[in-house]
Amino acid sequence: AGRKAISQLGGDHGAMKTPTLREIAKSGPYMHNGSLKTLEEVVVHYNKGGNGNEYQDEEIFPLKLSPEEVADLVTFMTEGLSSSSYPMVAPPELPK
Repeated sequence: AGRKAISQLGGDHGAMKTPTLREIAKSGPYMHNGSLKTLEEVVVHYNKGGNGNEYQDEEIFPLKLSPEEVADLVTFMTEGLSSSSYPMVAPPELPK
């Protein structure tokens, strides 16, 4: 699963390509499988430390953000990373 499907490297099992955050508010649903519908759900997911599966990177841990910090982060991603001057680029083709 993950990058291993492309690279055939065992260390890539469960790894996912990291997309840009530019225009992130327009690119939902989120996560590699589209399981989170809003940016707030994404921030809450990472704030609690992810889902704790066996392939989770050890650098993903609970962030301990306050509700206000969660809201501020979502606002930044929604308003601070969006601009009508950014060129629209088609997403890459995913492996089949």
